[in-house]
Formats: sequence, C-alpha cells, structure tokens
Amino acid sequence: MIHEWLNTLHLIAGMLWTGGLLALALVSVVFRSAGTGTNDGLRALAVTVQKWNRCITSPAMILLWVAGIWMIVSHGQFPHAWLLIKMVVVLVLSALHGLLSGNLRRLASGQPAKDFALVRKAGTVIVIGVIIIGIMAIIRPF
Repeated sequence: MIHEWLNTLHLIAGMLWTGGLLALALVSVVFRSAGTGTNDGLRALAVTVQKWNRCITSPAMILLWVAGIWMIVSHGQFPHAWLLIKMVVVLVLSALHGLLSGNLRRLASGQPAKDFALVRKAGTVIVIGVIIIGIMAIIRPF
C-alpha cells in the first residue's frame, strides 16, 4: 500500500516540477527576446515566477527525489538500466532547474542573466527529458 502512495506522490511531484521548469524556461525566453531594456512588467513577472518556484517547483523537485529514492530502497528496483537512465535524466533536469532558478533570481533583481547553452535550449531539453523519463518508467525497455 505504501508503494502506491509513494508512486502517486512521485507522479504528482513530477507533474508540478515539470510545469514549473517549463514556466522558468518560458520566462527566460521572454527576457532574452526582450533584450537589455526590460520593463517593470517583465520584472514583476520574474518576481511572481520566482515565488512560484520557491513555493511549488523546488519543493516538488525535493519530493520527487525523496519519493523516488524511497521507492528504490524499499522496492529493490536498483540497478536496472532503465532506472539508471531515468536517474541521469532527472539529474540533468535538476541541474537545469538550478541554472534556470539562478537566472530568474538575477532577472528579478535587475541583473543580467548568464547565457548558458543549456538555458537557451531549456524548453527542448525539458520536453525531451520528460519523454525519455516516461518511456523508461512505463515501458522499461532495458
């Protein structure tokens, strides 16, 4: 019974985290296309998304990791190849979350954001990552 609850928490946290990551990526794109002369409306958008990130997205990522590791330890699924691949992708997305959060913090305070290639392609990386995670978790090809 506990495994079903952990799996449910893991899925809900994953959905919230993915949505928050996509919002962070979108704000990053909006600021990049607006150029250096950002206005107060864009800065207010950055502050609002930063609050969402702090209250929803980051805790969802932590819950995702905790529930996932708890399921691995209690259910004994390690070290299947599909799980290792999934964990690497989640690690990359976690690093991307850190980069996007740092950029958002800079944008909200009026500082210029750092221009990383991974941040420029964040939306694509997130979508491809979620597709890979879905295939690994549901089909388990390895």
